[in-house]
Amino acid sequence: MNRWYRIHRLRGAGFLILVGVLALLNQWNILRWRESWPLFLIVFGLLMLAERAAWAMDIREQQAEEEIDSSRGTLGLSQPTPAGSTGPSSWPASAPSTDIGSAPGIQSDSPSPEDSGRLEDSDREGR
Repeated sequence: MNRWYRIHRLRGAGFLILVGVLALLNQWNILRWRESWPLFLIVFGLLMLAERAAWAMDIREQQAEEEIDSSRGTLGLSQPTPAGSTGPSSWPASAPSTDIGSAPGIQSDSPSPEDSGRLEDSDREGR
């Protein structure tokens, strides 16, 4: 389980604890309900910052692992090598699917922000 998901799961519990503490402070005449609304915004903002930081750390770790795998020339743990092959291969282990998205020249997934506006070397050579 990644860090972002752990922090995201704490959001509901954090607000429930905040409501309990504010109810106790209201009962003891320390802080009234009508004066405590900024605390909800503060807790929400802190949780959003923590989630964003955890997400960024997870992305950095994933990119570092991919760089290590590419420098070694391996496919990584998520991509099995085809049966009967002697080394790393760029071909998929299963037969290609027959849906429209797998036809040559048709992209089935939307491009990531890093890919937008850039052509790969093979595309540049062909044009």
